[in-house]
Amino acid sequence: MMRYRKLGRTGLVVSEIGLGGGGIGHVWGETTDDAIAETIQLAMDEGINFFDVAPSYGAGAAERNLGRSLLEAPSGIGRDMLVATKVSLSEDDLDDIPGAVERGIHESLERLRRERIDVFQLHNTITSERGHFRRSISLDDAMLAVETLQRLKQDGLTRFVGITGMGEAERVREVLRRAELDTVQCYYNLLNDSNARPLPAGSSLHDHGQLLPLAAELGVGVIGIRNLSGGALSGGLDREFDPQSLVAMDARRAEALRFLEAEGIPLSRWSARFALQQPAISSVVPGVKNSDELADQIAAVDMADADDEQLARIDALRARDFGLPQPDDRVL
Repeated sequence: MMRYRKLGRTGLVVSEIGLGGGGIGHVWGETTDDAIAETIQLAMDEGINFFDVAPSYGAGAAERNLGRSLLEAPSGIGRDMLVATKVSLSEDDLDDIPGAVERGIHESLERLRRERIDVFQLHNTITSERGHFRRSISLDDAMLAVETLQRLKQDGLTRFVGITGMGEAERVREVLRRAELDTVQCYYNLLNDSNARPLPAGSSLHDHGQLLPLAAELGVGVIGIRNLSGGALSGGLDREFDPQSLVAMDARRAEALRFLEAEGIPLSRWSARFALQQPAISSVVPGVKNSDELADQIAAVDMADADDEQLARIDALRARDFGLPQPDDRVL
């Protein structure tokens, strides 16, 4: 049975498992529009009320697929669903950030077939200087974008505003402190829980900056992302990928966690349960692409938490980067 949590100070009550948009935008492997429609319907049938998409998921495909399915849902239930989407600034957008953000929300509203977004989020990584990471913008760029998000909120085009909390940890933390945001998306999974606590001494993994305690202090709602690490924490990657990518490295690291499957519970389900063990995380939004993958994640709601022995084994692996050091600082 689905369970629900409050999303920070927004007043929204969201399902512990939401539906992320990568899979329904054809990003995380082969699927069909029919399978996507079935997945969205299953989500509603199983009590999921929170959907998180973005224009960058399949060049608008995730937004279009979600908008169509919610509009066609029986008994008008789709109108009651909570929809979050994002705006991602390209290099060309940086000459007119307010204009790009405003265009983004109107384009998303059209694809989603809605008059208002529930949560509208900045989707770029945030760094000291533009371009330090892929799709990264500077702190000043981010603050200007957030000012525009707040104006769109005042105009009634979105109920709440947030950011994807990725990039250089101190810059992201500064935006959270200064921007009076409603939500933040936090990277959190079995292989990298540095949004909850510092990495072990000498770790080569990216430090996401312990955003969970800061968000709790500020009353900012937390949306848990990348709990499956792009599929690395599942039964196996089912799409082509760069063997030097973070997802590929995480897939090799994940083999060390297969001990969790000893009682027949798949690692993919543990990945959702591990995130839900964090009370600061309101909803986990896996980017599933079909109903079987979604059902697997929903089953984590009724699972018991990892016990002390299991957590101790994870910590021992964590202390040595799960057997595979990172050659450089990667966030995606």
